[in-house]
Amino acid sequence: MATIGVSKPYYGKYVNTDGTITYTGGALFAKAVEFSASVESGDDNNLYADNGIAESDRSFGGGSISVTTDDIEQAAAAAILGITAKTITVGEATDISELVFDDDMQIPDIGFGIIIKKKKGGVEKYRAIFFHKVKFNIPEDAATTQGETIEWQTPTIEGTIMRDDREKHGWKSEVTVDTEALAVAYIKGKLGIS
Repeated sequence: MATIGVSKPYYGKYVNTDGTITYTGGALFAKAVEFSASVESGDDNNLYADNGIAESDRSFGGGSISVTTDDIEQAAAAAILGITAKTITVGEATDISELVFDDDMQIPDIGFGIIIKKKKGGVEKYRAIFFHKVKFNIPEDAATTQGETIEWQTPTIEGTIMRDDREKHGWKSEVTVDTEALAVAYIKGKLGIS
């Protein structure tokens, strides 16, 4: 199947209670523009016996994730970066939300899901991918001045894919379904979003 689109990035805070994993505070992150995930496996670890390879292991060794969205709203940024938003007054506006990046911020582990739209033989399918445990980095700030035409500038956030704390240390789950609604339901179910 050929990939033809990406949509609906969701997140939820990762909670480990004695090896039982749940997610809280889940929500839609933003509108997806681009997504990539790369996985590192261990180096070749071959067992040679009778002059040949008898066993080989290439276990999951970590990974990285990159998500470009239309925007990173303050509520999502606060949740995935562990920042407490404060309400301040600016001029006559009394309900301005301020994010302060300081020593009190604690970047949490989160669960992250996204939908990849695919097509084969004229039939569309939706691949819902769920990463069990991700820690995002603080995104870069960058902008270019507006010229004669608008140059669309979208933020990218990157993070590290890790194993979860369950007995088998899962790191990714996925399904391919017939509708985007089913893909969304799968991700929401993983993150405990009702």
